Amino acid sequence: MSLRRGFLPALGAICALATACNVLGAGHAAAERISVDDCKQYATEREKLSKSDLPKDMEKGPQWAKANLSPDRIRLIGRYIYLEEQLEFRCPDLLAAAAVRQMEEQARLRALAKVERERKWLEKLKKVVPPVRKPKTKLARAKPSLKPGIPPLPERKSR
Repeated sequence: MSLRRGFLPALGAICALATACNVLGAGHAAAERISVDDCKQYATEREKLSKSDLPKDMEKGPQWAKANLSPDRIRLIGRYIYLEEQLEFRCPDLLAAAAVRQMEEQARLRALAKVERERKWLEKLKKVVPPVRKPKTKLARAKPSLKPGIPPLPERKSR
């Protein structure tokens, strides 16, 4: 097999680039988890910032923010983004617990909905009127005759 001329230099450049990325970016990729107390502090601070309508301002985009928001408000948005990243990447236990709580809440709501559906079904069943029976005909009301000499009517077998 013959190697193309530009393949080996390109391979060397890719390896050098990968090494540089590994050296420069290793600090961010290998970030350690932070303590549970710090995670809780970050979560409370993020909740406080989210109550001040920062997520709504973020949805409008960076161009709108530059044109319409004060520098202090933009710094708060930066802090909010920082807190979200810290909670997502350095506090996975806190987010996992929140996800578990959310799943439990969804399961509870599904169970309540099922109970409510069953209750409504039972109410509907109570309202159902049984069908009206056909009136007995003259032949059905006739009793077998016990007079001598007349044979009795045959009785029907119930199914």
